[in-house]
Amino acid sequence: MYSVNQADRTAAIALASSTFDHNNQTLHDHEIVSGIDSALTKHIALLVYKAQSEELDNKRKVSDVDKHLFGGSAEDPGRVVPDLVNSKGIESVVEEISSTCEVIEAIYRCSADSVAASFARVGSELLPLIIQITNHEVRRRRDFAPDSTTEIGAPPEAREIVLKNTTKIIGHFARVGGLTQILAYHPGLLACLRRIIACPLGLLPRECRLNALWVTANLACNQENMVMMACHPGLIETLVIPAFRSIEDEEENIGDIEAYIEAIRSRDIAVRAIFNLSWEPQNKLLLSEHLNLVEALLKTLMYRKSSWGGFGRGVSGILLQSRRHASSALRNISEAPKRNKQILCMANGGTLLDKVAAAATNDPDNDVREKAIATLNNLACSATADEFVKRSSLLDTLTDTALAEVKKGEETGTALHALRILEKSVPTDMANYALLKPYLDQVTAAKERVRFQVSS
Repeated sequence: MYSVNQADRTAAIALASSTFDHNNQTLHDHEIVSGIDSALTKHIALLVYKAQSEELDNKRKVSDVDKHLFGGSAEDPGRVVPDLVNSKGIESVVEEISSTCEVIEAIYRCSADSVAASFARVGSELLPLIIQITNHEVRRRRDFAPDSTTEIGAPPEAREIVLKNTTKIIGHFARVGGLTQILAYHPGLLACLRRIIACPLGLLPRECRLNALWVTANLACNQENMVMMACHPGLIETLVIPAFRSIEDEEENIGDIEAYIEAIRSRDIAVRAIFNLSWEPQNKLLLSEHLNLVEALLKTLMYRKSSWGGFGRGVSGILLQSRRHASSALRNISEAPKRNKQILCMANGGTLLDKVAAAATNDPDNDVREKAIATLNNLACSATADEFVKRSSLLDTLTDTALAEVKKGEETGTALHALRILEKSVPTDMANYALLKPYLDQVTAAKERVRFQVSS
């Protein structure tokens, strides 16, 4: 592993790959104890240095071509430039980096405790190298596809493997709760994840984007990270990209089941990240002002069935999980200050109230229905009462739920609380009170029946 000779390095990594590519966690723990992580960190550092040297050497060659053959002009139509992308020297090192990243990913299939111990030993050296490798490949691809009219050729398999495994390695670190704050505050990591998530579809391996989303969602679980991550430049807007995608409208043209699964999983993980960030009280105001984010959550909330269901790939389960995340995020965000509640309720003609009420009535999942009712309860206030009262279907939903709460003896039920807020918020001498009163009367009558049954 410490050899500088390329043939020896390649042979050593091939042997390591055959030795460590397994899923026996206990055995991986022993491998970490043996110090293989330290050896691989030194090895990948050498390879990164060699890759940089190869690139600098090629750039000097380009400069020499310009200077000696074309007088330094880059505009000459006959200009011949060495092919940097397909340089044999660079691609040879990329192959080595690819194989090494595969081995590093394999050994980190160990227990979370072993990952933590390894990170304490080599993380400060290994993580920057992994970020550097990932950034380099992502930027290379974006440079070769600067707009939608420029297609990038199929990248070599080694480069695909590099991106899949570097993001997996970061994912292994992110599954350790004690490392999530360290990772989130590590220079350049969030920017790297954001860059991956924001890449145009098809530019990166599907697994790479899913890994980056998963890591982001996990980092957002740590309360110490929530405010910082919500304020990180462009991160919220980047999460909205996969969450806002109109997958339900693309079903017929989306291509194949693998592409569809990637789309719904990307949305699910992005919404989970938003949900995690929404727990922090300081973030509720910030997130509630992102109307595209709220619209993305509503899209997810209303997406219950798919024509891709029934293929044995768990489509219904993913959609259910997404709706639970979306309804939970909406419940949290709806706890924003009164002014923001009013903005949310009035945006797009009150779409939020209509869709949340529909979810509270029609979603087949009890958890989603409960979160939708909780969202309506949070939004109910003096500033939004008029928007509530003029929607008979919404009042039907609250009343039906309140009647069920009364029947169960839940005097402090969520729907009952929402109706009490509306009752206090709408003056009895206003026309809107006449719209609300029949619903209040139903609940009052139900309470009287329950009291009578108890007393008798």
